[in-house]
Amino acid sequence: MNKKLSKVIFFLLANLYVSAFAQIQNSQSLSGTWQFRLDPEDKGLKENWQGTSFTDHINLPGTTDEAQYGEKTSGSDFGILTRAYKYYGPAWYSKEIEIPSEWNGKHIRMELERVLWESRVFVDGKEVSVQDALSTPHYHDLGYLSPGKHRLTIRIDNDLIYNIGDKGHVYTEYTQSIWNGAVGRLQLKAVEAVHFSNPQLFTKVSPCTLQVTDTIMNTSAKKVDARISWQLSERESGAVVFTRTTEQLLQKGANVLDFQATMPTDIKLWNDVTPHLYQLKVTVQDKKKIYDTREIEFGFREVTSSKSKILINGKPVFLRGNLDCVHFPLTGYPSCKVEDWERIFRIYKDYGLNHVRFHSWCPPEAAFIAADRIGIYIQAETIWIDWWMSVEQKERKEMDTKGHPQGLGKNPSADRYVQQELVRMIDAYGNHPSFVMQCIGNELGNSDFEVMESWMKPLREKDSRRLYAVSTARKVMPVDQYMATHYIDGLGSTRGLRGGASTAWDFEDVYSKSDIPILSHEIGQWPVYPKWEEIKKYTGVLKARNFEEFREQARKNGIEEQNEEFVAASGALNQIMYKYEIESFLRTPSCAGIQLLSMQDYQGQGEALIGWLDVFYDSKGITTPEQFRAHHDTTVTLLRLPKYVWENKEPFTAGMQLAHYGTEDLQDGLYWKIKDANSNLIASGETTPQRWPAGSSELGGKISCDLSQVTTAQKLTIEVGLQGRAIANRWNIWVYPSVNSSADLRKEPAGTVYITDRMDAECIKRLEKGEKVLLQGSIGYGGNMR
Repeated sequence: MNKKLSKVIFFLLANLYVSAFAQIQNSQSLSGTWQFRLDPEDKGLKENWQGTSFTDHINLPGTTDEAQYGEKTSGSDFGILTRAYKYYGPAWYSKEIEIPSEWNGKHIRMELERVLWESRVFVDGKEVSVQDALSTPHYHDLGYLSPGKHRLTIRIDNDLIYNIGDKGHVYTEYTQSIWNGAVGRLQLKAVEAVHFSNPQLFTKVSPCTLQVTDTIMNTSAKKVDARISWQLSERESGAVVFTRTTEQLLQKGANVLDFQATMPTDIKLWNDVTPHLYQLKVTVQDKKKIYDTREIEFGFREVTSSKSKILINGKPVFLRGNLDCVHFPLTGYPSCKVEDWERIFRIYKDYGLNHVRFHSWCPPEAAFIAADRIGIYIQAETIWIDWWMSVEQKERKEMDTKGHPQGLGKNPSADRYVQQELVRMIDAYGNHPSFVMQCIGNELGNSDFEVMESWMKPLREKDSRRLYAVSTARKVMPVDQYMATHYIDGLGSTRGLRGGASTAWDFEDVYSKSDIPILSHEIGQWPVYPKWEEIKKYTGVLKARNFEEFREQARKNGIEEQNEEFVAASGALNQIMYKYEIESFLRTPSCAGIQLLSMQDYQGQGEALIGWLDVFYDSKGITTPEQFRAHHDTTVTLLRLPKYVWENKEPFTAGMQLAHYGTEDLQDGLYWKIKDANSNLIASGETTPQRWPAGSSELGGKISCDLSQVTTAQKLTIEVGLQGRAIANRWNIWVYPSVNSSADLRKEPAGTVYITDRMDAECIKRLEKGEKVLLQGSIGYGGNMR
């Protein structure tokens, strides 16, 4: 190794060590044991509790539920999981901190990553800051603190701070819980006199450029001749791909930072298939010291849209999404750990998903980091206020909403909260490439859409890193760049089953008339019978007492032992219906994507047990990732089947199609096979290779064959796949011998089969006599099983 290279390596290592040491010295964890006191009568402020010590103790990060403070519950809450301990109102947390001498003269900032809802902070008995974000961290400016010991006290109130109701998932007992505490990062930071505020990264891909904007604060007593260094490296390999140094004279106060540079031509772009990430390290210093260093993980990508598709880096994608409504039954709050979200999103990818819609809430940063790394497109929201929440629900008390909030634009309290939250979300998570869509919220049916549109316009104009929409499922506005809905005024339904028992149909007549990309809203909702084995998994703060009631009902009815059979049967129907509905949108060329409700159970609003996974994201054993991806993946073969039941004398005909949303075109032919239950080949064929453009769903030839060799009634399986690739999909048809005359008709004697839609006395009587009964039962809607 030559001397020059050795010096470079030594310099880099020394710089890395100094930077790391500085970061460690400038932060202090607040995790651990805190003094604690509940304040159910809300008298702490009047009695100046901020100046007293408390005798109870609690661990932070954590919640009162986890520490078993509050009312110990019994029985089951209607239609939701039940908190073992409940507490609503203020709670006080106090801790002695020590400011090191090295922090003398530095500004002290405190971060509470996630709080529900308001945090009020006192230092040595004096109030210094109040924050009330639900979707982003609470940052409290503690000012300049002298070295030595100080008393830090936090009053956290989980009551309804703004009137947004208690049914949206950002604040609800439906899925998470209305917990009190602080979770995620809890820390103090010492801020130098010269420091970055919140660097925001903007990328373009043709040509590939990087722009960084921020405000550099100079709170020193003089101007600073600063040097700003920029270093870009690949996240995986650590290889440095770009460096630059700029100089800027920093005036006292706020200084605009606007860095722009063209990137090397070999920069790798980020998308759901190849989620390449980079790390930008930016440092501000003068000749004497390093003031501030920020390291930002991000990807180069650009989000735009065509008339019908969302475009990532100029290429159409089909969003295969899932709803997330805060499913963390062990803690009752969303995880702030990247590894937990990586587990969830790897399960998404296993089942062919590339998108998540956070229904009426926004997750912690860990979810965005995990989505960046795994390749998941995120839609984040703030709120859910629909018409039924604004009025008293006398018939369904469980749906009655606290505060009876009016819609946005008519509700000053909620209006103020939402406008602040939208901006906070962008400031906190805007650098993440996964954050591709932002919507005010879900089904804002009784809101003023013109007022809400006025909130979104400036966001769209200021920050083009994502697409924006006002609401889901209600009304399309001119500002909307996409829409998740099931009906468009003047165009018609964008979801639902059509065409009878057939797959020879689609929704193109509706989707093709839209001028923006349309995603199908909350598709699926096919219930699966509760699985009693799941009950023992609820070992945390939320208990499945509703499941226990269901099991007791089954026990009384003498069917408890048939649990596995009921799960398997309802699960099989669940998967048939999901496949049938998903494929209808893949067959629709102008459809921009789907959002499932959902792959996992939804444990609120009446136990919508509609997932093939339980609320823990564990499989119920009713399908496999491989089976599901056959009809739900980047590239899927499709069959336009005119009917499912055939006579063997009929010529069988069907059309083939390929939905292909990869990053590159394909040049392949299709093949088809028809087999019986013993895998004997009935007929087969293939097409000549053709070009399948990326981002398309195109027809690809027809199947035509003779079924006369099928002489007994039986189920056949049709397989359609891509030649030379492990991409194939399958469908069942039923073939019966043709009936030539009434004499050939073999049937049960008249009256042998008793047909009924209820298990009544006559039905039971016939069953006890050994007769045949066809019971035509119905399954409840996936929004309320009871």
